[in-house]
Amino acid sequence: MKKILLINNGYPSKMNPQYSTYIKSIYECLVKANIDVELVVLDTNFKSKKEKILKYLEYYKKLFFVDHLKYDSVYIHNYPHSFLPLLFKLNKMKNLTIHWHGTDIVSPTLLGKKLNNLSYRFIPKNCKHMVPSNYFANRVSEELNIDRNIIMVSPSGGIDTNIFKSLKKEEDRHVVTLGFASSMRTDKGIDFVVEFMKQSDEIKAISGKEIKLVCINYGEEKEFYSKELLKLNNVKIIEPLAKSKMLEFYQQINLLLLSTRMAESLALVGLEAMSCGVPVIGTNDFAIKDYVLNGVSGEKFNKGDFNSFFNATVKAIQNIENYQPREIVLKEYAQEYVIKQYKEYFGTVNE
Repeated sequence: MKKILLINNGYPSKMNPQYSTYIKSIYECLVKANIDVELVVLDTNFKSKKEKILKYLEYYKKLFFVDHLKYDSVYIHNYPHSFLPLLFKLNKMKNLTIHWHGTDIVSPTLLGKKLNNLSYRFIPKNCKHMVPSNYFANRVSEELNIDRNIIMVSPSGGIDTNIFKSLKKEEDRHVVTLGFASSMRTDKGIDFVVEFMKQSDEIKAISGKEIKLVCINYGEEKEFYSKELLKLNNVKIIEPLAKSKMLEFYQQINLLLLSTRMAESLALVGLEAMSCGVPVIGTNDFAIKDYVLNGVSGEKFNKGDFNSFFNATVKAIQNIENYQPREIVLKEYAQEYVIKQYKEYFGTVNE
């Protein structure tokens, strides 16, 4: 059995169940691909910045002392946040793969950009590269100046369609419940959601339907935006859920809002919602544009344009019963697809 070292600066925990949920999915896919996987990940059981720093020190210590020679392959995620303790090991690692996810290529902060650029200098020439989407393959190719054709696309562990599935639920056909599952941050588009909900009466006059909103209370600006939303009487804010329980969230909503202005290499929440039969409002940019198909899996809007967002969302509310988003997930983003990829990539097809 092939033995792989899986490295990431995060893993879902009791305190932070939504932290790096994709890496748990990737781990599960690797195991199902008949691979012996050993994890070296950041312990995310922290609540303060001080606790986070201490956890990072523990994580770096583990990376510094790990015996990489024991493994047939090393599979690193969020490389810029993990490369420093591995500086003198990277060139000696067997079958090194770096899986790029988002801010490791497109950082929203100046410090992040500097860290990224520094880390790129130490990538071994024989390193292999993996990304979650075709959109992001092009970004990585440009940023690292490598051939697009050698970059493998794999959707970050995929979607477990046995968990995220459509279930019959009692519905009031005169009410449409919107959902926001992204981080409560302006660059994730929560400001558009707040502004949209403030126009509930106008939306009812246009569509003939009442709207409600369910969102998850997490993110750097959650205190401000939670207060703004709770001024409205048609909003429910819930506490963060473990990935295995996110079905409960998708079962409460009829339409997911992906109003981000921040580059998304995949946006798994959109695919999870679609797998549950929930259409998506998504920007016409990033990886989202590849799976949000107008009239089929949801509606697209012009990135950063509130009027476009408003019109697309109202259109979806008016046509909420006409979407069939799950088929797209089954075809290209299901976990079974990823498991097959890993078997071929890591050479365990016949094991």
